[in-house]
Amino acid sequence: MHKRHRILAGAVLGVAVLVFVALWAGNDFQPLRSTEPPFQLRYDMQYQQNLRAQQPSSAFADRKSMRDHVPGTLPRDGEVFTDTSWEQTEARLRDPLPPATPALLARGRNRFNSFCAPCHSANGQDTTEVVRKGMQKPPNLAAAKAKGYSDAHLFYIISRGQNIMPGYADKLVPADRWAVIRHVRELQKQPLRYPDPALAKTDTSKRAPATAQAGK
Repeated sequence: MHKRHRILAGAVLGVAVLVFVALWAGNDFQPLRSTEPPFQLRYDMQYQQNLRAQQPSSAFADRKSMRDHVPGTLPRDGEVFTDTSWEQTEARLRDPLPPATPALLARGRNRFNSFCAPCHSANGQDTTEVVRKGMQKPPNLAAAKAKGYSDAHLFYIISRGQNIMPGYADKLVPADRWAVIRHVRELQKQPLRYPDPALAKTDTSKRAPATAQAGK
């Protein structure tokens, strides 16, 4: 009895497949997806205005499409960095740089390339497009001055910002900031590509003494 049911079910399935193929052949084997425009109840969901990064917008008084953070708010993983000097950070953070594991270095390279390389370049030394477009050139990360910064000092700069560089405490969690510093230390092992201004100081020891003023 069970065998007869299986045979009957197979026959029904076979007939259904034959009918489907026959109907599809009658339609010249056209694609199964409809070529007609989809029926949409709300056009604003698909055909809405989209603005590119840095593109101006007339929807806001400041004409900016990229909106600033709402005052007094932070991203879910963000934090308020309260140190007001790198000395404070130096005193608070005692050699916290984690070991240079492959996973940590990969994470640091990823975060550096995402947040830092647009201005500092991928190797920390070259000029990038934003600088060629008129932005102030950032310091060479492989120069003597940057190499001389302690890890805590670099952590302070990344967290708080410096000059025209914004702070990233609200964008990068502390572990990612330390990973970035690890990556920067790896970049600093590369040869210096350009002359270091800190080492090009004028030697004043061989200058001729100033002439005495007349009448003295």
